[in-house]
Amino acid sequence: MVLLAEKPTKGGKVMNASDFVDKLQEDCLSHPALNHSYLDRFKNKELNKNHVKLFGEQYYCFSRHFSRYLAALVAITPDEGARAPLIKNLGEEYGARQEEGQDMDPELTHPAIFRAFLRSVGIDTSPEALAAIKPLPETKLFVDKYLNIRYLNYIEAFGALGPGTEYIVPQMYTLVREGCRGAGLTEDEVLFFSAHIELDVEHAEGIKESLIPFVDSADHQELMRYGAMDFLDARCVLWDGLERASNF
Repeated sequence: MVLLAEKPTKGGKVMNASDFVDKLQEDCLSHPALNHSYLDRFKNKELNKNHVKLFGEQYYCFSRHFSRYLAALVAITPDEGARAPLIKNLGEEYGARQEEGQDMDPELTHPAIFRAFLRSVGIDTSPEALAAIKPLPETKLFVDKYLNIRYLNYIEAFGALGPGTEYIVPQMYTLVREGCRGAGLTEDEVLFFSAHIELDVEHAEGIKESLIPFVDSADHQELMRYGAMDFLDARCVLWDGLERASNF
């Protein structure tokens, strides 16, 4: 695995803030995490339902805590304006859609929609069964990486959760959805991925506007890039573990 995150150094070249973010997003889409051989299995529709079941169990270990990752970034972000799109994202994680006048709904939380996907591949979604899912070592490392966002510098964390996470979701979930369709899942059963392909375009744009004011110096640009690449490197570890456990 090629690690692309490099520790920030002092005194590099300053790019225009908007150009920097555009370039960072472009580089995130070119990262090995988005071009991994495990994702190629989805892209090429080489999966059966047992493969998708393993993916679902392990990815739920990550996805179920997403509101906690957002809340951690909200907590460490000192700028009031920059917190606004994160708080909106939090509401949407709980089923709210401000544009549609829809309040939070426990049936429409993103973990609830993901559990519907799990049931479609035969996974018991009772609280006891979900609590008994044993994460792979690589999955645990990945989840812990995100749970520790609260200890990061907020600029590094914005890079991690913005360009390094939200921005890549539409491309990544398009591949995942295709693989699930190839394994026989219906459109209703892949709703979690379809919804995020559209929704996270909005999320990424909102976060982009929030982080531009923070990248007006070379030090901040390097720190944000490090956060994005570091978390994408961690996603490669997740894919490595799933590929190993899938026994293709």
